[in-house]
Amino acid sequence: MSARRYRKRPIVVEAMQWTGYNAAQLRDWTVGAFHAVDPEDRTEDSDPTGDLLIAANNAHVGIETGEWIIRDSKGFYPCKPDIFEQTYEDV
Repeated sequence: MSARRYRKRPIVVEAMQWTGYNAAQLRDWTVGAFHAVDPEDRTEDSDPTGDLLIAANNAHVGIETGEWIIRDSKGFYPCKPDIFEQTYEDV
């Protein structure tokens, strides 16, 4: 059996970028799944400035300033800015 080719289905998602200053908006939009990380709490890895709860696996992931948070039919998840730019376009 040879490899087959697949195309990503065209879907529309909602997304908001973490700017480092819009924590309240992201917290409201994600219904409490997003929280800014206080600089004093960044001990092990200083890059994440936010925290997002991924409902699919009930895990917290660190979000760096500039990353996008995407909402689709399965919930919220983060996306690096360069991947977001390559994958999504404004509608």
